Amino acid sequence: YMVHASHRESPGMVEVHELDADIIYVLDGSATLVTGGSIEGAKTIAPNEIRGTSITNGDVRRLSKGDVLIVPNGTPHWFKDISGSLNSYVVKVR
Repeated sequence: YMVHASHRESPGMVEVHELDADIIYVLDGSATLVTGGSIEGAKTIAPNEIRGTSITNGDVRRLSKGDVLIVPNGTPHWFKDISGSLNSYVVKVR
């Protein structure tokens, strides 16, 4: 596993990690996260790592301080909106 400290102030790209599951713990801030669905504009950027521009027909969740979410490997996920900034720990499990 790997642990990352993450700071976001704006939406990112859609991510798909073919090997790693993400366990996200929100330390501060809030965001809208979209998971599942179909990835638009998908491109492989490295072995087992895909990025895209958006997700259609995904599940929309609002995350805020204290929330924990598990994103299974192979699942598209996208921080669509960030309110101010978002600080989190992400544990990547292979």
